[in-house]
Amino acid sequence: MAAPVWEEVSQALAENRRELVLTGKEIANKIQKHGVDNRLYTLNLLNFLEISAVELSEVSNDIGNLEHLVNLVLRSNKLTSLPDSICQLKALRFLDLSRNQLKQLPNEIGDLVELHTVDLSGNELEAIPESVNKLNHLTLCNISSNNLSTIDSLLSADLVHLSEIIASGNQIDHLSSDVSNLHILKKIDLASNKIQELPASLAECHKLRDLDFKSNPIKDRRLAKLIQQGKGHKAILDYVHSHGVKPESSEKGQPQKKDKKKGGRKKKASESAGDTGDDLAAMIRVLSVRADDCADNVEVLASKAVASVRPYIVCCIVKDVDLAQGNMFKRFITAQTKLHDGPLCAKRTKATIATHDLCLIQSPLKYDARPPQQIEILPLGRKQHVTAEYLVARLHKEAEDLRKQMKRSTVSGIHKYLDLLSGHETYPCLLDKEGQVISFPPITNSDISKISKSTTNIFIEVTSSTDLGTCKKVMDTLMEKMVELSMSKTPTNQDGEDEEAATNQDEAGVSVSRPLIVQQVRVLDEDGGLKVVYPSRTDLDIQGIKVAR
Repeated sequence: MAAPVWEEVSQALAENRRELVLTGKEIANKIQKHGVDNRLYTLNLLNFLEISAVELSEVSNDIGNLEHLVNLVLRSNKLTSLPDSICQLKALRFLDLSRNQLKQLPNEIGDLVELHTVDLSGNELEAIPESVNKLNHLTLCNISSNNLSTIDSLLSADLVHLSEIIASGNQIDHLSSDVSNLHILKKIDLASNKIQELPASLAECHKLRDLDFKSNPIKDRRLAKLIQQGKGHKAILDYVHSHGVKPESSEKGQPQKKDKKKGGRKKKASESAGDTGDDLAAMIRVLSVRADDCADNVEVLASKAVASVRPYIVCCIVKDVDLAQGNMFKRFITAQTKLHDGPLCAKRTKATIATHDLCLIQSPLKYDARPPQQIEILPLGRKQHVTAEYLVARLHKEAEDLRKQMKRSTVSGIHKYLDLLSGHETYPCLLDKEGQVISFPPITNSDISKISKSTTNIFIEVTSSTDLGTCKKVMDTLMEKMVELSMSKTPTNQDGEDEEAATNQDEAGVSVSRPLIVQQVRVLDEDGGLKVVYPSRTDLDIQGIKVAR
C-alpha cells in the first residue's frame, strides 16, 4: 500500500509551519483508511501540534524528531500506549493526552524537564512513573478519571513548582504525609476516591486555598461534614491540623516540638490578616517580583522602536483563576469587551487589553515595533500564520465588502480598529522568547496563547498610544472586575445542591471572598532600566477592595 500523502502536511512543509492542527471527521477518515502521513514527523520547526478527536490509535517513534515542540495535544483519541521516543521532546512544556485509553506512561517521562502542564485525565492509568520527580518545572498535573491507587510519586520535594493536582475519580485510598513537601501547592482535588483519613501535614501546605475531598469515605464524621458542606479551606485545614493522622514519630516523640509548630501556625494565621494578606478578607494579594516563591516571574523588554507608534505597555499576571466554573469564562470575556468599548479604552483608541495563557508563553517577552511584512502571527480564531501586512489588507477588504453588503458606512468587530494603524510604517507587537508574535495591538492577539476555560494563570497586557496612566487605570478597572467575578457564587449542580462556593465565612461568620492573586510584571528598557512595574504600591487604589502587598 502506498504511503499516505496528506494535503495538510504538504502545505505545512511548503510553508515551514510552526503550528499544525489536525482534527475533524475528514482527518479521522484518512487515519482509518491509510494511517498517518509520516512526513508529519519531519516538520521539525513545529512548536505546536494538535491531533485530536480523530481516533488515532498509535503514535510513531518518529515523533521524537519534533525537537522544537512546545505544545503537544493528542486528546480524545484511542491511544493505548506512547512510544518511548516521546521523552526526547526536551522543549515540551504543555502535554494534553486526555480522554484516551492509556494504561501506562513511558518510564522516562521525567526526561521532559521543561514540562509545565500535563493533562492525563480520562485514561486507564494505574500508576505514575517515579521519574516524574524530575519534572521540576511542573506546575499543573491533571490525572483525574483514571485507575490510580496512589499519587505518592507526585509528592516529591523536587517538584518545587507544583501548585495544582487534580486527581478526582480514581481509586486512591490514602494521602501520604509527604504532601507537605509541596510548599507552593494551591489546589488539590481528590474527590470521588477511597480516602478514609487525611494527614495532619496537609495543614503545612500554607498556600493551599482550594481543596476538594468530597465523595470519599472519610471516617471522621466531623471532618466529613466540613468537607461535604463545602466549608472554607481554613476550617478544614485547621481541623486536619489538630485531628488529622500524624506520623508515628510525632505522636510518640517530642510533644514540645509539636506544640511549638502549632503555636507557629496560629501566629502565621494572625499575621496574614494584616501584612501578608493570606487571610481571605484580603480581596487582592500582590506578589512581588522579588518574592522567592514567584516561580513564574515574567519580564517585558520594550524596544525604542515602539516610541513612535504605541509607546506604553503595562502587564501583570493573575494567578489561580477558575474560568471553568459556570459561565465565568464568558463573563470575563464580556467584561473585557465592555472595557474596550467604554470610555476608558474608548473603543481601543486610548488603550487595548490582551490576555494570554501564561503556560503557553515563554519569558522574557519583547515589546517591539516592526514593518508589517516582518510581523508573522496566527490571529485569534484563524488557522494559518499571516503577516501583519496581509492581515490588515485582508481585514480592509472584508470591511469594504461588509459595508457594501450591509449598505452601511460603518463596520463592527475587529474592522473598527484598522484606522488606528493608518499612517504608521511600523506596527507594534509582543513577542515571546522564541520570537513568536503573541500580540498585535490594537488588532488581535495570537491564537497560540489564547486563554480557555482550562486556563489558571493569565498574563495580561494593556497597551496605549496615549499615556502610561491610561494603561494603569484600565488595568486597575480590569482587576476590579475580576474581583467582582470571583465573588459570584458557584452555580448549583444537577441535584440542586450548592457546589463549593466562591465565598466562605471567617471565624466570626462574616462572609469573605477568596483573594485575587496578582503577580507583578516589570517592563524594562533596552538597557535593562526599569520603565514600569505593575501593580506598584500606588496602584489598585480601589474603594471597597483591600490590597495585601
